[in-house]
Amino acid sequence: MAAVEETTRDTVPSRTWSAHARGRNPNPNTQSCRTGCKAMVRLLRTADHGWYISMVRDTHNHRLSQSYEESKQWNSHSEIDGMTKEFIRRLRENNVTIGKVCSILGVTDGSSRLPMRKETICSLCAKFSQESMKDDIGKTLHLLDKMKGEDPGVCTHFQLDQDGRIRSMLWCTGKNRADYNFFGDVVTFDTTYRTNLYNLQFGIFVGVNNHFQSVIFGGVLLTSEKTEDFEWAFSNFVSIMSDRQPATILTGDKVNLPCVPLSHHQTASARKCCLRRYWR
Repeated sequence: MAAVEETTRDTVPSRTWSAHARGRNPNPNTQSCRTGCKAMVRLLRTADHGWYISMVRDTHNHRLSQSYEESKQWNSHSEIDGMTKEFIRRLRENNVTIGKVCSILGVTDGSSRLPMRKETICSLCAKFSQESMKDDIGKTLHLLDKMKGEDPGVCTHFQLDQDGRIRSMLWCTGKNRADYNFFGDVVTFDTTYRTNLYNLQFGIFVGVNNHFQSVIFGGVLLTSEKTEDFEWAFSNFVSIMSDRQPATILTGDKVNLPCVPLSHHQTASARKCCLRRYWR
């Protein structure tokens, strides 16, 4: 049984479950699983708000699903109970991949079979992602304000478009700025990583301390990799670091990454700045 219909007959509602192969496809030129099956179950509500079966047709004119995998494809197996939904939400919040989520659900009942279609889980996870995207800008600004309250050295810069929407965002913590003061002669800037939901470029400014350990100088989110976006990122990064410019900047390993010197800084240290590429 697949389809459910609810009608009103003299203020007494009825519910009808019919086979998925009910009726005929109105377009004869397309393939369809409908065979005109008349199997159905109809319920009517009683005066005391109960239900009784008023009609049953249990004869099918088509092949029934034989295996568990076949039965799982019907819409009746697409329902997920509230507890399972919350369990999936918690897994996704902890960055568990959809494939691993399916594997975990498959063994929760003692077997290795997934109780619902993987497409159903993907749709549910997509819904969770859409819900988490609501007011993300507000959440981000709230997080930055909280960081500034805990660390007075936090500095942020935003680039807006013509409609007043945030186009790029740069941030550095107090520790980032302190590390740059000691180890900022050589800076590596890489945009290898990209955020999942918004497809933003995540750039990171990295250096090396005296123990050959990586230290973070700052991070930036960019909507594009145009020359002006990199110029904005480098310019504001140097501004946050009290206009102290690095002696050498190493860019990422992307072939099309433009070489953007700090051309707008005309100090002696800027003219000595050497921009190179490194290849992994």
